[in-house]
Amino acid sequence: MNNAYRFVLECPNGHNINFQRKCTKNSLSETEAMAIFGHEEVSCQGVKCGWHGKALKARLLRILPFNWILSPLT
Repeated sequence: MNNAYRFVLECPNGHNINFQRKCTKNSLSETEAMAIFGHEEVSCQGVKCGWHGKALKARLLRILPFNWILSPLT
């Protein structure tokens, strides 16, 4: 298992964007999150929206930690 975070962003048109990334930190502030992941390219899947850009351009709503469980190869 690895530490990971789900980031909930809001695009400039008001739609939620979710993306998940692994991270070695046990806790992550909003400032740290944007410093580490702010240059990630994200896009909005909202109906008739099509916005895309760097995570820094969207508003960070939530950071949700979880354990990223890797399935064994068989």
